[in-house]
Amino acid sequence: MKRVSILLIIAALFVGPLTAQSALKGYTVGINVGLPVVGGAYYDNTDFEPVFGIVIGTPYGLPLGPFNIGANVGIESANGLFGLFAIANASVFETPNGPISVFGGVGLLEGLGIIGGASYDYAIPNQPIVAKPYLRGNLSTGAANDEPTYWIHLGVMVTYAL
Repeated sequence: MKRVSILLIIAALFVGPLTAQSALKGYTVGINVGLPVVGGAYYDNTDFEPVFGIVIGTPYGLPLGPFNIGANVGIESANGLFGLFAIANASVFETPNGPISVFGGVGLLEGLGIIGGASYDYAIPNQPIVAKPYLRGNLSTGAANDEPTYWIHLGVMVTYAL
């Protein structure tokens, strides 16, 4: 119960200043698939499980200097663990086909979970679909018999604008 309360407090701190951003066009729904490539002591580097998840993007964000921070949520099975995250992302470089973004999040992942990484958002021409190959680091405080552990994985997320 204590972990949930801390997450609710963190979420409440971010919800207040969120505003709808015109650059974020609306809600999206996405499917996330990945495979760990490096793991902490808890994982044998040959015994990884795939990552599968669902991500919902919102039209809400927080302007922070030159960046618009987007707010998203995700639920996934991550390397054999179940996780629920609140995720913030920011575009750091624009390309003709889409931005390169960084993202980070906190949530529950057999304890407190922290994620962070980078993605390239490739907009499929004339379609409301974006393919996002990414590299992501993951940390769980409770996956290894209540000991912290980590893994890094490569993946792709495909989102559809509603």
